[in-house]
Amino acid sequence: MKTLPRFAVGLILLSAFGPAFPSTARAEEDIEDLYKKVVRSTVFIVSPLRDGYSMGSGSLVDAEKRIVITNYHVARHGKFCYCQFPVHLKDGSIMTDKTKYIDRVKQGDAIKADVLYMDSTRDLAILRLARLPAGTPALPLAPKGTSAAASVWNIGSPGAVEQVFGITEGKVRAIGNQEYITGSNSGDTFSVKAKIITTTNPTNPGDSGGPLFNKKGEIVGVTQGMDRSANLVSLFIDVSEVKNFMDEKKIIIKAKDPVDPKLVTVPKKESVVVVPTEDPKADPKVDPKVDPKTVTNPPPKDVSKDEKTASALLSAAKAYAKDEDLRQKYVAKLNDIITKYPMTAAAKDAKRLLDALK
Repeated sequence: MKTLPRFAVGLILLSAFGPAFPSTARAEEDIEDLYKKVVRSTVFIVSPLRDGYSMGSGSLVDAEKRIVITNYHVARHGKFCYCQFPVHLKDGSIMTDKTKYIDRVKQGDAIKADVLYMDSTRDLAILRLARLPAGTPALPLAPKGTSAAASVWNIGSPGAVEQVFGITEGKVRAIGNQEYITGSNSGDTFSVKAKIITTTNPTNPGDSGGPLFNKKGEIVGVTQGMDRSANLVSLFIDVSEVKNFMDEKKIIIKAKDPVDPKLVTVPKKESVVVVPTEDPKADPKVDPKVDPKTVTNPPPKDVSKDEKTASALLSAAKAYAKDEDLRQKYVAKLNDIITKYPMTAAAKDAKRLLDALK
C-alpha cells in the first residue's frame, strides 16, 4: 500500500480543519470590538463623602431619559454623585489614568447625576444625568438574561488599580436566588436578597455597579463586588432584578431610541461640593420627585421668560455644532434665536458663534 508524503498529509489536514491561529486572532478582535462598543456607555462614578470620596461604576441604559444603573452601595452616600464617560485621546485611545478623572471632578468637568431611587435589598440604584455627551448610546438590557457556562465580560474601575474602564472575562458558574450580608471594611453592612449570577470574572471594589454583558453587548447583570466571603468567584445582580426595579418605579427605558437633541447639552463647569452625610449608617431618603424632562442647567430665576427660552434653544442648537453634516441646521437654529430673541444674552452668544464659523 502506498503512503502519502508527510507534507501532503499536512496539506490535507490544513485544508480540512483550517489554521488555528487566525481563528484565535479573530476571536480576540471580536472581543476588542465588543469592548469598544460597551465601554462607550459605561461610566466611572465618584461619590462625595464627608472626608473624601468613594468610587464605582455604572451603565447608561436609557439615552433619552439619561438613566444610569449602578449599585445601591455606590450611590447611597448622598443625593448626587459625579459620572464620567471615557475620554478619548487624539490617537483615538481611551484615557485610563484614574487621577486625571478625579481631577476632572475637582475642575467641574464631570457630569452631575441625581440619585433618583435606591433599593438596598437588590443593591441597585437609579441615577439621572444632568446632561449627556452627544452621540452616546445606551446599553440594551438582555431580554432573557444569561445561563450557566456562558461567556461573559464586565467593565469597571477597581479602586486598587490606577487605571479605569478595565475589562475582565469569565464563565457563568451558577444563577439563583441568594440572601447574604455584605458591606465595606468599615463595618457598614446591609442585607442583599436577590437573583444572583456567580461567575469566574475577577472583580474588586470600584468595579461595583458596572455592566456584566454577553457577546451581543447586552447587559445580563450588574457587578455587586462587595461580598468578602466569595472565594475565586464574583457576584452580579441579575438583569431581571434591574427590570423589576425599574418597573416598580414606572421607568420605561428606550435604549435603542435616538437621543432627543433638546435633551443634549454642552459641557458646563459645575462647582464641586463635598457634602457631609447625615448618618453614614442610615438608609438615605431620596426625593423621587424629579422630572426627567426638566431642562438641565436652567438660567437664574430673575431673568426674563424670553431669556430662559432663548438659553434653552441655544443649548439645544449646540448639540449640532460638532457634526459637519448638521452644520446648516446648526446655523439655521442660531439665526432663529437671533431673529426671535434679539435682546437676549443667548442671541449675543449665537451671533458670536456664527461669526466664529465665518
